[in-house]
Amino acid sequence: MANLILIKNKKEIVNMNEVEVHPEEVIEKTIFETKDILPDVFLLKRQLQLPRDRIDLIGLDKDNNILIIEIKDELVEESIIPQVLNYAIWVEGHPDSIKSIWLTQKNHPEDFSFDWDKPYNIKIIVIGPSFQPSVQKSVNKINYPVDLIEFKKFNDGKHDYIFLNKLITEEEKIKPVNTTREYSLEFYKQHRNPESAEQFWTLANRIEKYIKEKGWNLKRSNASFYVSFKYGFPIVFGIVFLGTRSFGLFFKVSKNTVNKIKIPGYNLHRYEDGWNQALYKLESDKIDLKKFDSLFEAAYKNIVGK
Repeated sequence: MANLILIKNKKEIVNMNEVEVHPEEVIEKTIFETKDILPDVFLLKRQLQLPRDRIDLIGLDKDNNILIIEIKDELVEESIIPQVLNYAIWVEGHPDSIKSIWLTQKNHPEDFSFDWDKPYNIKIIVIGPSFQPSVQKSVNKINYPVDLIEFKKFNDGKHDYIFLNKLITEEEKIKPVNTTREYSLEFYKQHRNPESAEQFWTLANRIEKYIKEKGWNLKRSNASFYVSFKYGFPIVFGIVFLGTRSFGLFFKVSKNTVNKIKIPGYNLHRYEDGWNQALYKLESDKIDLKKFDSLFEAAYKNIVGK
């Protein structure tokens, strides 16, 4: 069992003990009901029944992936490989079953859409307290993208703390990983208005520079229609396309917070309850980022806690 040690004000030490979480359904329920644990994911259903088995969680993400999420409450062993592979094969052969679940959902986030007419991928996510080293090698034999995520829970006597850690697979260790440039300027030019894509990319680069000047430890992540800046797993803020030409800034802050902050020359475009974020529409990349200082700070404090 692990210990997590919190040092407060460089003096006071709070020792947090790892808490075993059993059964698997408890982890599953926590993830399903706490949407910010897996950012930019819309979870459709728990316990999707198959002819001979069931998938713990099924979901969709903003990159047009159908997500198969398998959860374990013990050491994850190599036997997980054929299990999740069977799930993926079933989902690939029954996309209409997943689509029907989506269509019957009543709580679609306003800004989330899944294009069933375009090619989509199937992605597997395995969550557990620990993994056999051989699992990190074996997942590369699957012809589907796979994320392995460690999930641990700690308690200080009053509060619970969730630890998440995405493991690097053997293939990722061998070849350079560059998630920041997974979607390039050329990609955006091909799929959006080229001039708007240039401005979008320029602004994303400016935000990246702004973050470095702030001294914030955030990682840039490019996706199919947005660029986010993350603190580990959670997204803090970013820039998103609103159409082929228009784009805007989004900040992960509460509705109450954004109502108290006024940005000179800009009005709130909308508050997206589904993603707990405030969105501001922009006319171009030529904006004064310092005008948004209060929102950048509020979003950073909201996620990082500093």
